[in-house]
Amino acid sequence: MNQEVVVALLLIFAVVFTWLSAFGLLVMRNPYDRLHAAGPMNILPPVLIVAAVLVSDGFSAASGKLFLLLLVMIATGPVLAHAIGRAARIREKGGITRNNK
Repeated sequence: MNQEVVVALLLIFAVVFTWLSAFGLLVMRNPYDRLHAAGPMNILPPVLIVAAVLVSDGFSAASGKLFLLLLVMIATGPVLAHAIGRAARIREKGGITRNNK
C-alpha cells in the first residue's frame, strides 16, 4: 500500500470516530451517558493521528513531541472525565458531604 493512502485512511478513520462520538454526544440524554460517548473521542482519534504522522514523517523530534503529547492526553483523559462526572453529580444532587450520600 502507498504511504499516502495509509495516512489518508488513518486520518479518515480519526475523523469518522470523532464524528460518531460527537453524534453520540447529541443523542445521549444525561451527562453520564455523554461522558461514555465522549470517551472514545479522547483516545482513538489522537492515536490514529499520531500513527498517521509517524507513517508520513517517520521518527523525528516533532513526532516524538507529538507522541509525548499523546501520552499526556491518554493519562489525563480519564481524570478529566471523572472530574466532569463528579461535577455533574454535585450539580444534580447538591454538595457532597459525608452524611449526604
